[in-house]
Amino acid sequence: MIFAFHDPGLKEPFLCVDGVVEGGLNVSHWPGNRTPKHLKADTTTEMVLKLARDPGRDDWLRGIPIVTNNHFDTDGLLSVYGALRPEEALRHERALVQAARTGDFEEFTTPEAFKLDAVVTAFDDDGRSPVASEIRGRPQYERYEILYDRLLDMMPDLISGAARYKELWADAFASLIRSLMRIGDVARVREHAAARLTVIEASEPLDRMARFNVARHHRVLTATRMDGGCIYEMAFRIFSWFDTLTPPRGGRFDLQEVAAEFNAQETAGGGRWTYTGSDSLDARLYRAGPEGEPVPSSLPLPDVEEHLTRICAARS
Repeated sequence: MIFAFHDPGLKEPFLCVDGVVEGGLNVSHWPGNRTPKHLKADTTTEMVLKLARDPGRDDWLRGIPIVTNNHFDTDGLLSVYGALRPEEALRHERALVQAARTGDFEEFTTPEAFKLDAVVTAFDDDGRSPVASEIRGRPQYERYEILYDRLLDMMPDLISGAARYKELWADAFASLIRSLMRIGDVARVREHAAARLTVIEASEPLDRMARFNVARHHRVLTATRMDGGCIYEMAFRIFSWFDTLTPPRGGRFDLQEVAAEFNAQETAGGGRWTYTGSDSLDARLYRAGPEGEPVPSSLPLPDVEEHLTRICAARS
């Protein structure tokens, strides 16, 4: 089997991993996937590794010469790798699954997984990528074809050797570790079990993954105290967007009406409550400034917390 990044001109037969496209076989945790039930798992990387062990793998893939995907990220890359080189991938199963969960679910699993995800992500950054001169300005199809080819060539050495690319992960890792070390001193965490809602009240900005690391639920309200009020973020964690074997600890639902209610109560100027939408990976409610940046709200935390807890409890 060979890899080809998906575009409308790609003809069947093919196996699409991680994404969802029309036609062909499909192994994915995206909504609308056509994954065989016995291969279901939380990440597509786990599904592909299940397929690697499946006694019926060769029959299912008979006559399939192409593995494809319609986007680029860590779980996508590792899924393609597992589909192309299953025996090799199985020898690195734990590390691959940890990195896939870190990338797709913003879970801090291990430092090594964080670094691998950070390196893969940085390869797609025009400013930092080691192959920036090759991908900059190219159409998406060509750009991602290059990224997959380069990174697949680096496997399996990259799995255990991501630490060598310190310039690609050091800043993000330092931010995470700093927040993990400080969160116990600068934040109070309240868990509302009936609402499946975690509330984090912080006196300074904290790294997003660090905040999610201490949250029991997939609904997380963060209130960061600033001059002029709190900066709020009501986030439905990305896990709740995917079709996973493990149920989310609190699903997502529309918060457009809540945004309108908060806007009606707001007395501070220079911002507007906005909900990015339940169909987006990064579904969050926050007060946005003119450029979309988070800005403080005049609403008291007890009122915001009570309102969101009541609404979430009704949708538990």
